[in-house]
Amino acid sequence: MENNTLLIVAAVAVLFAVIVGYNIYKSIKRKNADKLSMKINEDEKLHITLDNKADMEEVARIILEGLGGESNVKEVAHDGTRLKIQIKEYGAVDEKKIRSAKVGGVLRPSKTAVHIIIGSEVEPVEAELKKLVHPVA
Repeated sequence: MENNTLLIVAAVAVLFAVIVGYNIYKSIKRKNADKLSMKINEDEKLHITLDNKADMEEVARIILEGLGGESNVKEVAHDGTRLKIQIKEYGAVDEKKIRSAKVGGVLRPSKTAVHIIIGSEVEPVEAELKKLVHPVA
């Protein structure tokens, strides 16, 4: 009988230790997640408004410079609110220059691709960028 009681006490102690350990682990994980959080306050968000054609031409020109010039661009397309550009040389891309065009963000999913978040005005910017990359003679 004494062995059974001792065994039950040991099992309860182990269960208690597991529960306390799990709670400590979750607490530490939550604190680290808060430190690494990518939450952006509303006033810190970039709201892009391209009001006229001149703005779109300027945005396209700055983006092209950031992409390393027309010789580094293979293909320009869009998908939703993103410009999707196929490039030749990864190292020629200057993300800071692209961001200076006040775009929503720059992503580099592969060595030959650059995605630029433009927003609802992506199609006019794409058209202007295509004009710069493939000028009509």
